Amino acid sequence: MGWVQQISKQLPSTPSIPSLKDLKDEKSRVRSRLAFFRRRIRLKGNSKISIPLGFVLLFPCMVIILILILIARHPSSPTRILMPSGSPPSIRKINEQHDKVFATGCRYPEEELKKPRANAAFVVLARNKEIDGVIQSVKSIERHFNRWFKYPYVFLNDGEFEQSFKDTITNYTSAPAEFGQIDPSMWGYPKWADEKVAKEGISKQGDAAIMYGGMESYHHMCRFYSG
Repeated sequence: MGWVQQISKQLPSTPSIPSLKDLKDEKSRVRSRLAFFRRRIRLKGNSKISIPLGFVLLFPCMVIILILILIARHPSSPTRILMPSGSPPSIRKINEQHDKVFATGCRYPEEELKKPRANAAFVVLARNKEIDGVIQSVKSIERHFNRWFKYPYVFLNDGEFEQSFKDTITNYTSAPAEFGQIDPSMWGYPKWADEKVAKEGISKQGDAAIMYGGMESYHHMCRFYSG
């Protein structure tokens, strides 16, 4: 019988079933923890109306969360990613006669340099305050392409470029860089356009959450690029 006792000791013991008293004690402990939030407080000193303290604490939190959601969903909020309104445009098949992919796979710059070069340049519309974004763009172009081909850059601004802008850009590329100012007749509203009506249309696009539609400078840029 000794080996039976040894085996019974090695077997895992069956967990004891909690008694009714244990369950009541556990329930009372939970109630004591929630008793603070169930305390009722009066709205005024002599008022007969009272509400739970938990509701008083929870209500302001819900209001703050609702305000944050409304701010985040507002079209003019910087935290919202503005998407064009309406259904997404249908995807048309690319006409391979005109839009055929000109290269597939990896290209070797050493071999490409032996081929005829395109008569081209990088044209960049930018302002002095946008220097950080311009630097990131130039660094990416140089790292992936232009450090071999040295195509020139043409930077255009509706104002005058500061000397610090020019010096910073030339430090990030060994290719030629030119800086010019756009003529006022090419930027802004044309003389024949009703400026008030145009601004109302821009505001409507912003209210409709059209991507960049509410930015006046974006429309000026589109007009300049369209010629």
